[in-house]
Formats: sequence, structure tokens, C-alpha cells
Amino acid sequence: MNKILKRVLIGAGIFVGVVVLGAGGYVGYVILSYNRIGDCDLKVDSKSELEKVAVGDTYKVLTYNIGFGAYSQDFDFFLDTGYDEEGKETCGHHSTAKSKDEVIFNTNGAISTTLEQNPDFVCFQEVDTDSTRSYHINQDSKIQEKYPAYDHVHAINFHSAFLPYPLYDMHGAVKGGLTTISKYKIQEAKRHEYTVSTGFSKFFDLDRCFSSSVIDVSNGRKLYICNSHMSAYDEGGVIRAKQVEELNAFLKERKDNGDYVVFAGDWNNDLLTNNPDFTYNTTDHRPFGETKKDPDWVSKFFDEEGKSPVIEGFKVVASDNYPTSRNNDIEYIPGKTYTTAIDGFIVSENIEVVSHENIQTKNGNKGLDGFAFSDHDPSLLEFKLL
Repeated sequence: MNKILKRVLIGAGIFVGVVVLGAGGYVGYVILSYNRIGDCDLKVDSKSELEKVAVGDTYKVLTYNIGFGAYSQDFDFFLDTGYDEEGKETCGHHSTAKSKDEVIFNTNGAISTTLEQNPDFVCFQEVDTDSTRSYHINQDSKIQEKYPAYDHVHAINFHSAFLPYPLYDMHGAVKGGLTTISKYKIQEAKRHEYTVSTGFSKFFDLDRCFSSSVIDVSNGRKLYICNSHMSAYDEGGVIRAKQVEELNAFLKERKDNGDYVVFAGDWNNDLLTNNPDFTYNTTDHRPFGETKKDPDWVSKFFDEEGKSPVIEGFKVVASDNYPTSRNNDIEYIPGKTYTTAIDGFIVSENIEVVSHENIQTKNGNKGLDGFAFSDHDPSLLEFKLL
């Protein structure tokens, strides 16, 4: 009996030792593989033969978070929580796309949607190049293939170690970022680092940044097309507030230099509530008839006095004809799934806003219109340089 007990204890000790060593080795792997890219110049794949944009002409820019091709209409995400009509907390389930075919369907659908608008510039977010979650499909290459005469810039903002969680659908390793497409020649492009969390979560979070692409203007000045993806899952909005400060520092420099600026992106902030261009506030009216409680990740870009955190000389441009983002605690069910508008633009005062609208995508995998290929729908801006 003593021999059996001894063997059991030895076996248990070996098992515990292996687990501890394995866990320690994994933590070491995660820490050693972590690095921030920082500010740097970006490679421009130059294919356009159009040298300059002209003052007085109208141009189109579109922003679209394609959700790494995973967010079919029946997809929910394990990190997204929300509330049902009774105020009870809900949570998503999936971590990776349901299949390779769905990634291809969603990626091609998203790109086709942008092509239909005949844009001059497109800013894509959550574009994977080599990730477990999207079956290692290079979505950036697919975008380039469909825009063969456009200049192209890609800024990495997600390059995490393998995440073996959740155990039933491991998120894996991720490599992806922001892709900018321009009908006009990009003279130079840069990556600008945003502040991120300093906690352990940083090892699996995005390496947040925005990119800037510079286009020559006929009057000798510069047009900056910027592509941004601010933090989500930021309790209290502390990190996003720091990111806005960094955004404003860049905007001030551009303003002082007399440049034109169009900042497109996924702001992960509600752009409509308290926005003085609309009548929405949190007490008497909600965008899109929403009655459910805001998910915890939703912050409001405008304060109760209707002031945005962006410096003077720049305007926030958002549209209320249709939502641009859905919560992923449940699949997309019109009228039930929480929706909001967090995608839009910031433009300098030397730019005239001709029109703007959010675009409802069509015929997703459930046969529904809206959020057909991603948990976002695109936003479109027409503008003129003054």
C-alpha cells in the first residue's frame, strides 16, 4: 500500500512539475515575443499614375472595419458582453471564424462593397495577413488584387503570440493591421503609435496605432489621409483619452502647417450621442431606436455639453442614417442586437463636407441586409479641398 501511495505521489508531483514548467515556459514565450513597433515609416506600394489631387474637385473616402473576415451575421465573439432587454448580461462564444469559406465570403463581400462606391481612398481596419483566427488568409493581398491601379499602405497593429484561449476555440496567433488604398500617388506614409494598456492584457491586445498617407495637392500643400483604430474594452475610457491626446498632437502639427486632413476610422466611441449635429442624448432619445443598455465597451465621444475632445479647427463627421457597428454578444438579429455608430471621420476646417452616409451592406450569410460581411458597416464621406 505504501509503495502504491508513493508512486501516486511521485506521479502527481511529476504532473504538477510539468504543468508548472509548461505554464512558466508559455509565459516566458509570451513575454519574450512581445514588442511594440512604435513610430516608423511605412512602405508604399505605388501603382497609381495620378500625381495630385485638385482644389475644388470632389473626392470620396470610405472607412470600413472588415472584422478579419470572421463576423458573419450568425457570428458572436467571446470577448463581447452586453445586456438583453431585461438587463441581464449576455456574452458571445466564438473566437475564430467558423470556417475558411466564411472568411473568403466575408472578405470578398467587404471588398466588393467598397468597389461599388468607386472611392478615391479606402481605409480598412482589422485586415489580417497571417492569423489563426482567419485561417491564415492574407486579406491585405486580396484587397490589393481588387485595387490594382491604386497605391497601397499597410500598418501592422496586431502581432500577438499564440493565445490558447478559449480552450474550445483557441484564438491563436494574430498578425494584421490597417490597410489604406489611394487612387492618387502616396508620397510618404508613416505609422503613429497610440498608448495601450500596461497590464498583462497588453500581450494579447492590439498594438494600437494610426497611419498617415500624404498626397500632393495642386496648390502645393499636402493632403493627409489617416487611418485609425482606437481601443475597445477600455474600462472608463482611460486609454482612449490618452489616444485622443496623441491624435490631437498630430492634428495640431498639421493645422500649424496648413495641411488638409481627413482622419477615417473605427473610433470605438459612440459618435452620435450628444453630437450637436443631431438631437440624440442619453435621456430622451437613442440612435436607431435602441432601448437596450449600452455595452460596457461603449464610450461617448461628445460630452454632455456637446463638445468633442478634438482640438479647434477640426470637425467630427458622423452619419445617423444607419448604424456602423453591432455588438457581438449575440448574432445579428435586426431590432434585437445592440447597434451604434462608431465609425466616421475627423476633417480639417479647410475641407468642405459635401455629403456623408453610412452604407448598409446586403445579403449576408443569413440572407439579411445589414452587417452582411462584418460586425461593422462602412461609412462614406464626399469632400472638397478649399
